[in-house]
Amino acid sequence: MNSFTYRHLHNATKKLARVDLIVLRLSVIFIFALFGTYKWFPFEANALHHLLTGTWLGALYPILGVRGVSYALGVVENITLLALIVGFFRPILGVAGAVMVIGTAIVTLSLQPQLGRIDSFIIKDVLLIGAGVTLLRHDLRRVLIHRRMSGQ
Repeated sequence: MNSFTYRHLHNATKKLARVDLIVLRLSVIFIFALFGTYKWFPFEANALHHLLTGTWLGALYPILGVRGVSYALGVVENITLLALIVGFFRPILGVAGAVMVIGTAIVTLSLQPQLGRIDSFIIKDVLLIGAGVTLLRHDLRRVLIHRRMSGQ
């Protein structure tokens, strides 16, 4: 590789280092905003009911009902969304949001054997685990740096 190409690649990676985690966080925020918002509408509650009835989450239906299960999932996803947003400014809440991203993805992936098929409902969660782990590492690092700088 010649020095001209190397210099341009080096500069590009420095520029990307400033935005890569911001873009990743915004992507996860978008997913949780979309899926979390859906949970508040009847079309999603009914779709989830048909999908989840034969899974371990189906045990919630006699307790919470069709809309209640959807609302409960929506609350979790909306809290995750808020923690991710506030995580831009408060890394400790970013840590909580990242842990919740990983947790919700694991819960969804745990349904795979009971669903018996790979569905778009499941596929996004494979990527969310990777994104959640990356955000968790980044926000934990920010928490440690903040504490070191503040003398705690």
